[in-house]
Amino acid sequence: MGKIKDNIKIIIYCILIIIFIVLFIFEINYGKNHLARNSISYNKEAQLNYVTYLKDNSHYDSNFLENDYNYVSNLIDYFNLDFNYSYVLSENINYNLDYELKGYLDVYDSDNSAKPIEKREYTLLDKVSEEKTGQVINIELFNQKIFYDEYNNVVQTWKRELNPNASLKIVFNVNWSGYSKELEKEISDSYSSTFEIPLSEKIITITKPEKITSSGYLYSNKSIGILYILLVIITGICLVLLIVNLVILMTRISKSKSKYEQKIKKILREFDRAITEAKGKFKAERGEKTIEVSDFMELMDVHDNLHEPIIYYKTNVNKCTFVVRNGKDIYYTVIKREDYE
Repeated sequence: MGKIKDNIKIIIYCILIIIFIVLFIFEINYGKNHLARNSISYNKEAQLNYVTYLKDNSHYDSNFLENDYNYVSNLIDYFNLDFNYSYVLSENINYNLDYELKGYLDVYDSDNSAKPIEKREYTLLDKVSEEKTGQVINIELFNQKIFYDEYNNVVQTWKRELNPNASLKIVFNVNWSGYSKELEKEISDSYSSTFEIPLSEKIITITKPEKITSSGYLYSNKSIGILYILLVIITGICLVLLIVNLVILMTRISKSKSKYEQKIKKILREFDRAITEAKGKFKAERGEKTIEVSDFMELMDVHDNLHEPIIYYKTNVNKCTFVVRNGKDIYYTVIKREDYE
Protein backbone atom coordinates (compact mmCIF):
# COMPACT_ATOMS: atom_id res chain seq x y z
CA MET A 1 0.00 0.00 0.00
CA GLY A 2 1.35 3.37 -0.96
CA LYS A 3 2.29 6.05 1.45
CA ILE A 4 -0.71 7.91 2.87
CA LYS A 5 -0.61 11.60 2.13
CA ASP A 6 0.11 13.92 5.02
CA ASN A 7 -3.19 15.80 4.79
CA ILE A 8 -5.07 12.47 5.01
CA LYS A 9 -2.96 11.58 8.06
CA ILE A 10 -3.83 14.89 9.68
CA ILE A 11 -7.56 14.31 9.13
CA ILE A 12 -7.33 10.80 10.57
CA TYR A 13 -5.40 12.04 13.61
CA CYS A 14 -7.90 14.85 14.22
CA ILE A 15 -10.87 12.47 14.01
CA LEU A 16 -9.21 10.01 16.40
CA ILE A 17 -8.27 12.79 18.83
CA ILE A 18 -11.85 14.09 18.88
CA ILE A 19 -13.16 10.57 19.50
CA PHE A 20 -10.72 9.96 22.36
CA ILE A 21 -11.38 13.39 23.90
CA VAL A 22 -15.12 12.67 23.95
CA LEU A 23 -14.47 9.19 25.35
CA PHE A 24 -12.08 10.53 28.01
CA ILE A 25 -14.54 13.25 29.10
CA PHE A 26 -17.33 10.67 29.28
CA GLU A 27 -15.20 8.35 31.42
CA ILE A 28 -14.16 11.16 33.77
CA ASN A 29 -17.75 12.39 34.19
CA TYR A 30 -18.93 8.84 34.74
CA GLY A 31 -16.25 8.40 37.39
CA LYS A 32 -17.21 11.66 39.11
CA ASN A 33 -20.88 10.72 39.14
CA HIS A 34 -20.06 7.26 40.38
CA LEU A 35 -17.73 8.51 43.08
CA ALA A 36 -19.89 11.42 44.12
CA ARG A 37 -21.24 10.61 47.54
CA ASN A 38 -25.01 10.52 47.61
CA SER A 39 -26.52 11.70 50.85
CA ILE A 40 -29.76 11.72 52.80
CA SER A 41 -30.52 13.94 55.77
CA TYR A 42 -31.65 12.80 59.19
CA ASN A 43 -32.95 14.31 62.41
CA LYS A 44 -32.77 12.31 65.61
CA GLU A 45 -34.44 13.04 68.96
CA ALA A 46 -34.67 10.90 72.09
CA GLN A 47 -36.03 11.91 75.47
CA LEU A 48 -37.08 10.45 78.81
CA ASN A 49 -39.53 12.22 81.11
CA TYR A 50 -40.63 11.05 84.50
CA VAL A 51 -43.04 11.96 87.29
CA THR A 52 -42.63 10.72 90.86
CA TYR A 53 -45.92 9.60 92.45
CA LEU A 54 -46.17 9.58 96.22
CA LYS A 55 -47.92 7.49 98.84
CA ASP A 56 -50.52 9.13 101.00
CA ASN A 57 -48.70 11.57 103.24
CA SER A 58 -49.15 14.80 105.19
CA HIS A 59 -46.19 16.60 103.69
CA TYR A 60 -47.34 17.35 100.14
CA ASP A 61 -50.64 18.63 98.87
CA SER A 62 -50.17 16.85 95.55
CA ASN A 63 -49.80 13.10 95.06
CA PHE A 64 -46.89 13.56 92.66
CA LEU A 65 -43.72 15.60 92.25
CA GLU A 66 -42.15 16.86 89.08
CA ASN A 67 -38.42 16.75 88.37
CA ASP A 68 -35.69 18.58 90.29
CA TYR A 69 -36.60 17.35 93.77
CA ASN A 70 -34.78 15.34 96.36
CA TYR A 71 -37.16 12.54 97.27
CA VAL A 72 -37.87 10.93 100.62
CA SER A 73 -37.69 7.27 99.72
CA ASN A 74 -40.39 6.16 102.23
CA LEU A 75 -42.89 8.46 100.48
CA ILE A 76 -42.28 7.20 96.94
CA ASP A 77 -44.98 5.02 95.46
CA TYR A 78 -43.80 4.70 91.87
CA PHE A 79 -42.08 6.49 89.02
CA ASN A 80 -44.05 7.05 85.85
CA LEU A 81 -41.74 7.04 82.82
CA ASP A 82 -42.38 8.26 79.28
CA PHE A 83 -39.89 7.34 76.57
CA ASN A 84 -39.81 8.91 73.12
CA TYR A 85 -37.48 8.12 70.23
CA SER A 86 -37.77 9.70 66.78
CA TYR A 87 -35.52 9.32 63.74
CA VAL A 88 -36.64 11.24 60.64
CA LEU A 89 -35.04 10.55 57.23
CA SER A 90 -35.37 12.39 53.92
CA GLU A 91 -36.01 9.05 52.18
CA ASN A 92 -38.59 6.32 52.57
CA ILE A 93 -36.90 3.07 53.57
CA ASN A 94 -37.90 -0.46 54.52
CA TYR A 95 -36.59 -1.12 58.00
CA ASN A 96 -36.62 -3.65 60.84
CA LEU A 97 -37.13 -2.19 64.30
CA ASP A 98 -36.91 -3.68 67.77
CA TYR A 99 -37.01 -2.14 71.24
CA GLU A 100 -37.28 -3.30 74.85
CA LEU A 101 -37.28 -2.07 78.43
CA LYS A 102 -35.03 -3.76 80.98
CA GLY A 103 -34.33 -3.28 84.69
CA TYR A 104 -31.01 -4.07 86.35
CA LEU A 105 -30.71 -4.13 90.13
CA ASP A 106 -27.18 -4.20 91.56
CA VAL A 107 -26.45 -4.48 95.28
CA TYR A 108 -23.03 -3.59 96.69
CA ASP A 109 -21.50 -3.47 100.13
CA SER A 110 -20.98 0.18 100.99
CA ASP A 111 -17.45 -0.62 102.13
CA ASN A 112 -16.58 -2.51 98.95
CA SER A 113 -18.04 -1.38 95.61
CA ALA A 114 -15.62 -3.32 93.39
CA LYS A 115 -18.02 -6.19 92.79
CA PRO A 116 -21.76 -6.56 93.44
CA ILE A 117 -23.06 -9.00 95.99
CA GLU A 118 -26.30 -9.44 94.08
CA LYS A 119 -27.46 -8.77 90.52
CA ARG A 120 -31.00 -9.08 89.25
CA GLU A 121 -32.42 -8.47 85.80
CA TYR A 122 -36.06 -7.61 85.07
CA THR A 123 -37.89 -7.58 81.79
CA LEU A 124 -40.20 -4.60 82.03
CA LEU A 125 -41.24 -4.73 78.37
CA ASP A 126 -40.66 -7.77 76.18
CA LYS A 127 -38.73 -7.06 73.01
CA VAL A 128 -40.98 -5.69 70.28
CA SER A 129 -39.97 -6.38 66.67
CA GLU A 130 -41.56 -4.63 63.70
CA GLU A 131 -41.06 -4.38 59.95
CA LYS A 132 -42.16 -1.05 58.52
CA THR A 133 -41.71 1.37 55.64
CA GLY A 134 -41.44 5.13 55.99
CA GLN A 135 -39.34 8.20 56.63
CA VAL A 136 -40.14 8.46 60.34
CA ILE A 137 -38.99 5.83 62.81
CA ASN A 138 -40.85 6.63 66.00
CA ILE A 139 -41.31 4.90 69.37
CA GLU A 140 -43.45 6.23 72.20
CA LEU A 141 -43.73 4.41 75.51
CA PHE A 142 -46.05 6.10 77.97
CA ASN A 143 -46.87 5.38 81.62
CA GLN A 144 -44.17 2.84 82.33
CA LYS A 145 -44.67 2.37 86.09
CA ILE A 146 -41.67 1.50 88.27
CA PHE A 147 -42.88 0.70 91.81
CA TYR A 148 -40.18 1.73 94.18
CA ASP A 149 -40.84 -0.67 97.09
CA GLU A 150 -40.80 -3.70 94.79
CA TYR A 151 -37.09 -3.19 94.25
CA ASN A 152 -36.16 -1.43 97.44
CA ASN A 153 -37.46 -4.36 99.53
CA VAL A 154 -34.89 -6.61 97.87
CA VAL A 155 -32.18 -4.37 99.23
CA GLN A 156 -33.71 -4.13 102.70
CA THR A 157 -33.27 -7.87 103.24
CA TRP A 158 -29.50 -7.30 103.17
CA LYS A 159 -29.49 -4.77 105.99
CA ARG A 160 -29.30 -7.48 108.63
CA GLU A 161 -25.91 -8.61 107.28
CA LEU A 162 -24.34 -5.44 105.90
CA ASN A 163 -24.81 -1.84 104.93
CA PRO A 164 -25.94 -2.20 101.32
CA ASN A 165 -25.54 0.30 98.53
CA ALA A 166 -27.82 -0.38 95.60
CA SER A 167 -29.41 1.13 92.53
CA LEU A 168 -31.96 0.17 89.95
CA LYS A 169 -31.13 1.01 86.34
CA ILE A 170 -34.03 1.18 83.91
CA VAL A 171 -32.62 0.79 80.40
CA PHE A 172 -34.53 1.52 77.21
CA ASN A 173 -32.89 -0.04 74.13
CA VAL A 174 -33.82 0.56 70.50
CA ASN A 175 -32.24 -0.78 67.33
CA TRP A 176 -33.23 -0.51 63.70
CA SER A 177 -31.69 -1.17 60.31
CA GLY A 178 -32.90 -0.71 56.75
CA TYR A 179 -31.76 -0.40 53.15
CA SER A 180 -31.41 3.00 51.51
CA LYS A 181 -31.88 2.98 47.74
CA GLU A 182 -30.42 6.46 47.50
CA LEU A 183 -27.21 5.44 49.30
CA GLU A 184 -27.28 1.88 47.96
CA LYS A 185 -26.35 0.47 51.35
CA GLU A 186 -27.67 -0.59 54.75
CA ILE A 187 -28.20 2.13 57.35
CA SER A 188 -28.95 1.70 61.05
CA ASP A 189 -29.05 3.28 64.47
CA SER A 190 -28.83 2.10 68.06
CA TYR A 191 -29.92 4.05 71.10
CA SER A 192 -29.89 3.32 74.80
CA SER A 193 -31.21 5.47 77.63
CA THR A 194 -30.67 4.75 81.32
CA PHE A 195 -32.80 5.99 84.20
CA GLU A 196 -31.07 5.27 87.50
CA ILE A 197 -32.92 5.06 90.82
CA PRO A 198 -30.88 4.90 94.05
CA LEU A 199 -32.14 2.37 96.62
CA SER A 200 -31.60 1.77 100.36
CA GLU A 201 -31.26 5.48 101.10
CA LYS A 202 -33.55 7.81 103.05
CA ILE A 203 -33.14 10.66 100.58
CA ILE A 204 -32.55 9.97 96.92
CA THR A 205 -31.65 12.18 94.00
CA ILE A 206 -32.62 11.35 90.42
CA THR A 207 -30.55 12.58 87.50
CA LYS A 208 -32.71 12.84 84.44
CA PRO A 209 -31.05 11.69 81.21
CA GLU A 210 -30.37 14.55 78.84
CA LYS A 211 -32.48 14.95 75.74
CA ILE A 212 -30.65 13.69 72.66
CA THR A 213 -30.91 15.88 69.55
CA SER A 214 -28.78 15.47 66.49
CA SER A 215 -29.08 16.05 62.76
CA GLY A 216 -26.89 15.74 59.70
CA TYR A 217 -26.35 13.60 56.65
CA LEU A 218 -25.71 9.95 55.92
CA TYR A 219 -23.38 9.35 52.99
CA SER A 220 -22.73 6.55 50.57
CA ASN A 221 -19.28 5.09 50.06
CA LYS A 222 -19.19 4.23 46.40
CA SER A 223 -16.07 2.97 44.71
CA ILE A 224 -14.95 2.20 41.20
CA GLY A 225 -13.24 -0.95 40.00
CA ILE A 226 -9.65 -1.42 38.86
CA LEU A 227 -10.82 -2.18 35.31
CA TYR A 228 -12.46 1.23 35.06
CA ILE A 229 -9.28 2.92 36.33
CA LEU A 230 -7.20 1.02 33.77
CA LEU A 231 -9.63 2.01 31.00
CA VAL A 232 -9.28 5.70 31.92
CA ILE A 233 -5.49 5.42 32.02
CA ILE A 234 -5.35 3.64 28.63
CA THR A 235 -7.70 6.20 27.07
CA GLY A 236 -5.57 9.03 28.45
CA ILE A 237 -2.35 7.47 27.15
CA CYS A 238 -3.86 6.93 23.68
CA LEU A 239 -5.05 10.53 23.60
CA VAL A 240 -1.62 11.84 24.56
CA LEU A 241 0.10 9.64 21.94
CA LEU A 242 -2.29 10.82 19.22
CA ILE A 243 -1.69 14.48 20.12
CA VAL A 244 2.09 13.96 20.22
CA ASN A 245 2.07 12.22 16.83
CA LEU A 246 -0.10 14.98 15.35
CA VAL A 247 2.30 17.63 16.66
CA ILE A 248 5.27 15.72 15.25
CA LEU A 249 3.55 15.38 11.87
CA MET A 250 2.57 19.06 11.78
CA THR A 251 6.10 20.07 12.78
CA ARG A 252 7.59 17.89 10.04
CA ILE A 253 5.13 19.26 7.46
CA SER A 254 5.90 22.80 8.58
CA LYS A 255 9.62 22.24 8.18
CA SER A 256 9.23 20.52 4.82
CA LYS A 257 6.86 23.25 3.67
CA SER A 258 9.41 25.87 4.50
CA LYS A 259 12.22 24.11 2.60
CA TYR A 260 10.04 23.43 -0.42
CA GLU A 261 8.68 26.96 -0.59
CA GLN A 262 12.12 28.43 -0.02
CA LYS A 263 13.43 26.36 -2.94
CA ILE A 264 10.66 27.54 -5.30
CA LYS A 265 11.05 31.18 -4.22
CA LYS A 266 14.80 30.99 -4.77
CA ILE A 267 14.35 29.62 -8.31
CA LEU A 268 11.75 32.23 -9.22
CA ARG A 269 13.88 35.01 -7.78
CA GLU A 270 17.27 34.03 -9.22
CA PHE A 271 16.00 33.03 -12.66
CA ASP A 272 13.24 35.57 -12.99
CA ARG A 273 14.56 36.69 -16.41
CA ALA A 274 14.05 33.23 -17.86
CA ILE A 275 10.82 32.15 -16.18
CA THR A 276 7.25 32.85 -17.19
CA GLU A 277 4.45 31.86 -14.80
CA ALA A 278 1.43 30.19 -16.40
CA LYS A 279 -2.09 29.70 -15.07
CA GLY A 280 -3.55 26.25 -14.64
CA LYS A 281 -1.82 22.89 -14.80
CA PHE A 282 0.75 21.69 -17.30
CA LYS A 283 -0.77 19.46 -19.99
CA ALA A 284 0.92 18.08 -23.11
CA GLU A 285 -1.08 18.19 -26.32
CA ARG A 286 -1.47 15.23 -28.71
CA GLY A 287 1.59 14.75 -30.84
CA GLU A 288 3.90 16.54 -28.42
CA LYS A 289 6.92 14.69 -27.15
CA THR A 290 7.69 15.07 -23.40
CA ILE A 291 11.23 14.80 -22.18
CA GLU A 292 11.86 14.84 -18.44
CA VAL A 293 15.18 16.30 -17.30
CA SER A 294 16.77 15.49 -13.96
CA ASP A 295 16.57 18.89 -12.24
CA PHE A 296 15.99 22.57 -12.74
CA MET A 297 19.62 23.38 -13.65
CA GLU A 298 19.48 20.85 -16.50
CA LEU A 299 16.34 22.64 -17.69
CA MET A 300 18.29 25.92 -17.55
CA ASP A 301 20.85 24.40 -19.91
CA VAL A 302 18.02 23.50 -22.31
CA HIS A 303 16.76 27.10 -22.00
CA ASP A 304 20.22 28.50 -22.74
CA ASN A 305 20.66 26.24 -25.80
CA LEU A 306 17.19 26.74 -27.29
CA HIS A 307 16.62 30.32 -26.12
CA GLU A 308 13.06 29.42 -25.15
CA PRO A 309 11.44 30.65 -21.90
CA ILE A 310 10.92 28.41 -18.92
CA ILE A 311 7.21 28.16 -18.10
CA TYR A 312 6.29 27.71 -14.42
CA TYR A 313 3.12 25.70 -13.60
CA LYS A 314 1.94 25.51 -9.99
CA THR A 315 0.19 22.15 -10.02
CA ASN A 316 -0.89 22.27 -6.32
CA VAL A 317 0.54 23.21 -2.93
CA ASN A 318 2.81 20.16 -2.97
CA LYS A 319 4.06 20.11 -6.55
CA CYS A 320 5.07 22.41 -9.44
CA THR A 321 6.33 21.88 -12.97
CA PHE A 322 8.91 23.87 -15.03
CA VAL A 323 8.59 23.46 -18.81
CA VAL A 324 10.55 24.50 -21.94
CA ARG A 325 8.68 24.10 -25.25
CA ASN A 326 10.55 23.68 -28.53
CA GLY A 327 8.07 22.93 -31.24
CA LYS A 328 6.71 19.45 -30.60
CA ASP A 329 9.39 18.75 -28.02
CA ILE A 330 8.60 19.54 -24.38
CA TYR A 331 11.34 19.51 -21.80
CA TYR A 332 10.19 19.53 -18.15
CA THR A 333 11.16 18.88 -14.56
CA VAL A 334 8.90 18.40 -11.54
CA ILE A 335 9.71 19.64 -8.04
CA LYS A 336 7.75 17.94 -5.21
CA ARG A 337 7.35 18.86 -1.56
CA GLU A 338 8.02 15.30 -0.47
CA ASP A 339 11.53 15.54 -1.95
CA TYR A 340 12.32 18.00 0.87
CA GLU A 341 10.84 16.08 3.79
